[in-house]
Amino acid sequence: MTGLKCMVVDDEPLAIDVVVDYLQKMDIHPVCCENGVEALRQLQQDRFDLLFLDIEMPGLNGLSLVKSLSHRPAIVITTAYRDYAVEGFELEVLDYLVKPFSFSRLQQTMEKFTRGKGEDHIFLKVDKRLVQVLMKDILYIESRKDYIKVLTTKEEYICHQTLTDITGRLSPGKFFRLHRSYTVALDKIGLYKDNCVHIAGKVIPVSREHRHEIRRLLHS
Repeated sequence: MTGLKCMVVDDEPLAIDVVVDYLQKMDIHPVCCENGVEALRQLQQDRFDLLFLDIEMPGLNGLSLVKSLSHRPAIVITTAYRDYAVEGFELEVLDYLVKPFSFSRLQQTMEKFTRGKGEDHIFLKVDKRLVQVLMKDILYIESRKDYIKVLTTKEEYICHQTLTDITGRLSPGKFFRLHRSYTVALDKIGLYKDNCVHIAGKVIPVSREHRHEIRRLLHS
C-alpha cells in the first residue's frame, strides 16, 4: 500500500500511536493531527485517500469535521463509544472501530478499503511478517487445527489463523467453503467428480450439505 495518503486524527497521543503502529506494519505512514481544526486545515489543502478519525475532540468533533468536507476521503471512525455508530454510517463511513481494537480488526478495515478501491489482495501473517497475497493467485485454503495452509499459484503459506476468519476476508462470490477443512477458489476448480473437486492435482472433498450449492455455483 505504498503511496496511500492517510491521516490519523485523535486528541489522545497514545491512541494515535496505536493506529500509527498498526499502519506502519502495512507500510503505511500517515499524517497525524491532534485536533479537528488542524485536520480540517490540512484536508482543505491536500487530498487524502483515507482518514482515521476520533469523534469526541475539543473545538471541532469528528462528525462535524466530516460534514464540513467538500471532498471526503474514505472515513474510518475510531472511538471509545458505540453511541455514534448510526450517525457514522449515515455519513457512509467505511468502518467504525471501537477502542481498543486489535491489529487484525484494523487489517479487516484495510482490506475492505482496498477491495473498494479495486485492489484485490489480503495480508497474511507469516513468521511475524505480513505478506501481501493476491486473491487471484489463491488456489485453496486448508485448515490444520490451529493453523491454515494457503496454497497459491506461486507459493505455500502457513498461518496461525482459523479457516472461518480468513474465509470471511476473501472476496465474496469468488471463494466457497465446501468442507469444514477447505475453502476453494471457484475459478481454480478443474473438475467436479464423485463429490470432490480437483484443483492443481489436489482432490478436495465436498461436504454433503454443500454439494447442491457447489453444483449450482459451478453451473452459474
